[in-house]
Order: sequence, then structure tokens, then C-alpha cells
Amino acid sequence: MPTPEKYRRVLVSPLNWGLGHATRLIPVVDALMKEGHYVLLAGESPSLEVLKLTFPELEWVNLPGFKVQLSHNKRQWLKLLLQTPSLLASIAREHRATQTIIKDYNIDLIISDNRYGVRSSHIASVIITHQTTPYLGKTFYFLRPLSNLISKRWLQQFDECWVPDIEGNLNLSGTLSQPISKLKIRHIGFLSRLALVNQVSSDTCDVLVILSGPEPQRSILRKLLIQKLKDSKLKTILISGKIDELPQKFGSIQILPHCYAEELKSLIMNSRHIICRSGYSTLMDLAHCRRSALLIPTPGQYEQEYLANRAVSLWGFRSINQHLIENTPLQHLLFEQMRPFEFNTKSCLQLGPLP
Repeated sequence: MPTPEKYRRVLVSPLNWGLGHATRLIPVVDALMKEGHYVLLAGESPSLEVLKLTFPELEWVNLPGFKVQLSHNKRQWLKLLLQTPSLLASIAREHRATQTIIKDYNIDLIISDNRYGVRSSHIASVIITHQTTPYLGKTFYFLRPLSNLISKRWLQQFDECWVPDIEGNLNLSGTLSQPISKLKIRHIGFLSRLALVNQVSSDTCDVLVILSGPEPQRSILRKLLIQKLKDSKLKTILISGKIDELPQKFGSIQILPHCYAEELKSLIMNSRHIICRSGYSTLMDLAHCRRSALLIPTPGQYEQEYLANRAVSLWGFRSINQHLIENTPLQHLLFEQMRPFEFNTKSCLQLGPLP
């Protein structure tokens, strides 16, 4: 426990892009609380709701951010490019709002998960990201020097960058987290809320589907998988990642809006087949549980395509493009013997000294 004069007042804020940025902050918040620090949660629904449900005793404040909209097809780059002015305006707004929160709550440390406006030049500011050098795919590889320069400019406005990964060539993020000059980077290990669960139940199913990410691609994949699985007679649990909806049932499919860590860990450990996006937070959960899966990258999201290809080549995962699902027989989507995810499972959060 820190001495009283070293207690910190910490603002913690996740990006509202799916629930992964919020769930991976759970072990960070838990570690801060165990060390006796004051934690203020800041964000917007549904990410903020996940943290509020997990830590109902903590104070929170609404801090709106950019509401990203994905395309219905693979041309995400064009859709995202057209939203750039709105993104920059949103970052400026959240930066101004952050200064007010700092003053109102006497904050002396910021921990931001991929929110570039949640920072201050007057107090220590940390950003959590696994993408210091974003992947642009083969089509736009020639733009990577420009992309890296822009990323460097934004990241250098923070005092530290915490990468949720281990060091070395066989890390989870690969080339996404390369070093940046004049930026203090600290590898803090995996951020999986499942690491906080000591015991699992015998909850099981034939197929576990974990959906994540922004719309409309989340709903497109959900519809495809429901059509594929509803008449299969396989006991299927689909976690929709939409905490505001009610549980539903379609044939042999049970749809759950959200799972607490205990239930999710039990399902991942005991389910026969796992289907999910190749989002980084999902991969950290799978690494903790030592389970591989069928990965379906979000169309046009180059980071997920890179992570899926890396998981296939290094750790025995399988991957399929979303547009191929409809015409692929179900038996080809599922496979009996998934190799264990052979990763260093002792690489959980190592928070270390605060800046």
C-alpha cells in the first residue's frame, strides 16, 4: 500500500469503440484501487456502463467522445477518412472537457485508453494502446511513414505510453507496437479481466460466439452467424456485446447481451468451438485462457486482419473473411481439435510505478 502522501487521484477513460477498451481497463482499475488510489471513471455508454457495473462504488462522469461509423462494405478507409474532421473536433471537445474534470475532481493522473483528447499538459498523462505504429494493409502500405508520423505526434503529447503486451518478437501485437523515439513506452503485460477470476464453473456449450466492435458490422456478422447456426441443433451462446438489450433465443441459439468475467471465462474455457472477431482485447482474453478460435476480422479493418493472420501463422488459429461465411458449410467453419494458445500466461498486468 502506498503511503498517504502518495495516494493519487486518477481519471480513467476508455474509448467507446466496442466494449474491449472498457473491459481491458478493469484490471487497471482493480490494481489502482488495491493500492489505495482514488479512481474517477469517465466515458459514455455502453463502455462506461461496463465499468460502472463492475465498480459500482466508484464515482463517474459523462465524457462524450467520437461516435465512429463503419461502412457496410470493405471500404472502411473511405468512410473513416470522411469522418476525420468530426474526429478532430471531437478530440478537441473531449480535451476541453477533461480540463474541467481535472479541476472539479482535483485529478493528478490521467489514464486514457486510446482517447487522444483525454490528457493534460499540467498533470501526468498516460495513454494505453497496442498500436503505436498502425497497420494500413497492403493497399496503403506506402502511406505508413505518414501514418507513423501522425501517430507519433499524437502519442508524444502523453507522458507515457503503456502497451498491453509483452516485449519480444513473439508478442501479441507484432509490428503494431514498435518503439517511437522520444516517447516513454512501457510494456505492462496483458489486460484481461479474466485474470481476476480464480475459479470457473462448468458452464459449457457447443459453440461460443463473441461479438464486438462498432456498428453496422457487428449486426451484419450477428445476422450471418444466426442464420448459419439456428437450425444446427448445436447449443450456441452468442454474446452480443450490447448491454442494453434483453436475452433472446433463436432456435438453439441463446443470445446474451453481456457477460461478467466469471461467466465469460467459464464459457471460453469449456466451450467446444469459439467464433469471434480478431480484436486485440478478445485475443488477450483468449491468450489468458489458452484457447484458440475461428477469427472473423471486421471487413476493411486492417489491424484486425493483421492480428488474425498473425494468430493463424504463430498460434494455430483459423480465420475466414466475413463475406465467405454465407456460402461456407457449417462443418467447415467449426473444427474439433483447436490447438491450445501456447502463450506466456504469466504475462498479466504489471502496473509498476505510476508517473
